[in-house]
Amino acid sequence: MTRHLVGLAMTVALTVSCATRPPALGCPLQGVDWVATYKPVGTNTCPGLPGELLGLQKYTQPTGEQLLALKPRTLNDMDATDELDPEHLPYSLGVLPAEADADGFCTIASLSVAEKHVPEDPLRVLPADAVYRWSNVRLVALPEVPGTQLSADLEYTADGCTSRYEVWAMWPGDVPCEAEDSPGEPDDSLCQQSESIPPDFAVTCDPSLLSCVPARRPPATLP
Repeated sequence: MTRHLVGLAMTVALTVSCATRPPALGCPLQGVDWVATYKPVGTNTCPGLPGELLGLQKYTQPTGEQLLALKPRTLNDMDATDELDPEHLPYSLGVLPAEADADGFCTIASLSVAEKHVPEDPLRVLPADAVYRWSNVRLVALPEVPGTQLSADLEYTADGCTSRYEVWAMWPGDVPCEAEDSPGEPDDSLCQQSESIPPDFAVTCDPSLLSCVPARRPPATLP
């Protein structure tokens, strides 16, 4: 995912948690490779999209304004089937606030539309047309989860069929949890025991992705 967000410079902010909750931070963003689980909203008649990897980066414009760039794995994979279309960018951009709000969230009300339109995949693995409309992106900036979790609303259209989801995402996004003795089955214990995931994260193994994801709407932390 990292190499496909060409020209976007990542800024990583490191913070230290304390026993008592300090004030909310600015708007940090850790890592690049995230994972998201998609929770259907309302009645959807389209084939379900359980979730996917996300590429996230933050960069600063000459004016000092900070932008968040977000690119889903589906659009990333579709890049290989077509040249970049300047009329339809395969990633979304949104302006980050300068500081988190009193509740510890950096909220982007809406991002630009991300989409790809490519020749039909004969294997039907990827859609020929995919459009992502993100809104209410809430990056968590609390010291317990400084720029490592977010929630959002997503309207996803694939080959003309539209579904809506609530999104829960986290970094790191590369923690597999397929049961060693039962291929294809999830094993929550692998998420709980992972040394890559902060110990106070509330995580679970997504049975479709077989990857560790937030167990509830961010901020997903243990009591």
